Amino acid sequence: MTNIIIDNFLDNPNQYVIEALEKDFYDVSYGDITFKGIQKRDIDEFQYKIEGAYPEYEVTFNFIRQSPLNQEEPNYIHTDEMMGDKTVLLYLNKQHPVEDGTTLYKYNKIRDDYLPLSTFYSEYNRAVVFDSLIPHSRNIYENFGEGEYSRLVQVIFLKRKI
Repeated sequence: MTNIIIDNFLDNPNQYVIEALEKDFYDVSYGDITFKGIQKRDIDEFQYKIEGAYPEYEVTFNFIRQSPLNQEEPNYIHTDEMMGDKTVLLYLNKQHPVEDGTTLYKYNKIRDDYLPLSTFYSEYNRAVVFDSLIPHSRNIYENFGEGEYSRLVQVIFLKRKI
């Protein structure tokens, strides 16, 4: 398992966020689950740079998720293995609670629960990459903020090319 953190990922994150917030966010259904606050993305700077860094992978999905305080979420600790082989997150909040970020877990069969393995703390314009089969969660269960100050994270799923 190799986890990667890349700070100062985008060239102009301020403009990137402004442009993202000018577009709408939608609820997206996937089977019985509804994901709220999703903005599907076309090829953008984030995807372009990720594709350059991971040429042996292809992007299966690219979206920004806006998650205000107390937004109901379909899951907490989960994996993304059905979406690809790698999960890439980009934290887009300048102002956020210090505990904001993502925690990776290991399943404990004996206790039938999850043990934290490592925690990424969000920093504005920080990208993190980890294996999609690793159970993970946001650090703040109830999310945070309202409107343009809501939790804002871009997600890209990568699948190894055959």
